[in-house]
Amino acid sequence: MALQPRIAPEPAPAVPGSVDYRLRRRRLLADVEAGVVSRAEACDAHPDLLRAARNAAPPLGRRCPLCPDGDLRIVGYVFGPRMGSGGKCVLSDAELQRVARRNGNFMAYELEVCPECGWNHLIRKYPLGAG
Repeated sequence: MALQPRIAPEPAPAVPGSVDYRLRRRRLLADVEAGVVSRAEACDAHPDLLRAARNAAPPLGRRCPLCPDGDLRIVGYVFGPRMGSGGKCVLSDAELQRVARRNGNFMAYELEVCPECGWNHLIRKYPLGAG
């Protein structure tokens, strides 16, 4: 049975070519706490990413690690053939499944975003598509 691509808050099973960024996230948060990285540097979400998080992204079910008022959202992007230079913002599992059925090799990226303070971090990336 093939892995079904999904936008999900929990770690996904490893597939060839997938990368999980949880360790990098922990390190960044430790660096912010230690003062090595400024909070402003860690909370630097692009305006388009914030707009997607505020207006359409599903909740992740976790609080922001840097601000007391933020509920994290998950925003997905897919890059590949005929997607344009900015890729495609994918906000639902159904939309992700439609892209996965397309002919071509795609790369999916999932980011956690706090719409309150601008915290954003890549959660994982993985290959997608029929090839």
